[in-house]
Amino acid sequence: MTAVDEIERSPGLEPAGSSSHLAPMTTADTTPRPAPVPPQDPFFEVIPDGLWNACIGVQGSEEAYVDGYLEAARELVAAVIDKRMFGSRDSLAMPILYNCRHAIELSLKFAIDHLHEIGMIPHRHKADHDIKSHWTHLRDAKVGDARIVDLVGQLEPFVSSLAAIDDDGQELRYSRNRAGDKSLGGFAVVNLPHIQRSIDALGAILERLKQRVWELEQDRLTGAHTGECSREDLKVIAGMVGPHSEWGEPEFQERKALAMAKFDLGSRKFSHALTAIRKSRALATLVGLETPLTHLSDEKALRVAQLWADAYPEREIDPADIGTSYFDRGFEAIEAHARKTQDLVTAASDLLDRNEFADLETLYYLGRNREPGEHYDDNLARTVRKHALAQSRWEGVSHIMTKTNLLDSIVVGAREAGRPSLSQALRAIRPE
Repeated sequence: MTAVDEIERSPGLEPAGSSSHLAPMTTADTTPRPAPVPPQDPFFEVIPDGLWNACIGVQGSEEAYVDGYLEAARELVAAVIDKRMFGSRDSLAMPILYNCRHAIELSLKFAIDHLHEIGMIPHRHKADHDIKSHWTHLRDAKVGDARIVDLVGQLEPFVSSLAAIDDDGQELRYSRNRAGDKSLGGFAVVNLPHIQRSIDALGAILERLKQRVWELEQDRLTGAHTGECSREDLKVIAGMVGPHSEWGEPEFQERKALAMAKFDLGSRKFSHALTAIRKSRALATLVGLETPLTHLSDEKALRVAQLWADAYPEREIDPADIGTSYFDRGFEAIEAHARKTQDLVTAASDLLDRNEFADLETLYYLGRNREPGEHYDDNLARTVRKHALAQSRWEGVSHIMTKTNLLDSIVVGAREAGRPSLSQALRAIRPE
């Protein structure tokens, strides 16, 4: 008799009226039984469901943590109010408030860590849950960006409110605190519609903070900054001080004093800001300074752009055209288009040497991708190396000269690279 048989035949488990205890012993039942199904993981079972599978872990992101908790608070408070869930007011108030607090904590840590990685904050904060301490750390770091400073200031009332009643995240999670006292002992009620309005305001600040940190990560790659001023700050200063040709005039001293006061800069740090502006191809244009292109002269840039414009004249666009009739499909029309393209590429190759054409290509991608002009020099160096190693020059020239957005892109690229006068002359070839 097997163990299973023994269990099945134990007293009290047999059907009523059974007389199996009187039956002679027989061989065990050998009928195959299905293998036991292992229990599923109640939360992390892998299920092939493209609609409702959420990406976490190796497929997750830091931003999902930063955004998720405030989103949860927003959805919870909206559900209680919109669905008039009066019975859930008390039980969901704590999760709503705790999610707000945790969203602030994660956002502050996100900003501190990322700003430290790009050199705008000297030290990270120690690992704890004190949101007031994290906020103070970020405020006292005096980040060299006016928008970050402003956003940190806007966070103060939210941080102070939650830190005053819960300095380490315990009071909102447990009914009793570490001392054994009743949590939130000094409070009796909170108003959910008021909290909902505050969540909306808080969410807007945290989103702008996150976006600004991302922008600064990109701006730092340009090198256009000082220890006290971001690239955006330098743009504001450039607009305040006026044209470089007037910096020796008495009015400049007044504009200088206003800019220094706005950004809390001494004379030496303000001088560093002006130097950074002059060194930047893009920012220098804001004070009337232009920087020549490295290889391509304005004259040749205009000539090659005119070659392109002559080869591809403007066409009247039929509103009903869905883009399938760029040229007639007749063999003669196709052949004529191919000859026109060949003539254009040949003319451009004869006009520009490899380095000059690399300069044109650099302007094209700088404008098309809307990159900051400070990237021009590094991009050009890479493009020059690419053209020097290319076995076929024809393919490279054809690739750029047949772009339907060539003129529009080099108009933007020339402006970003420090040649606004060239940009205007290029635009005049085919005004918008």
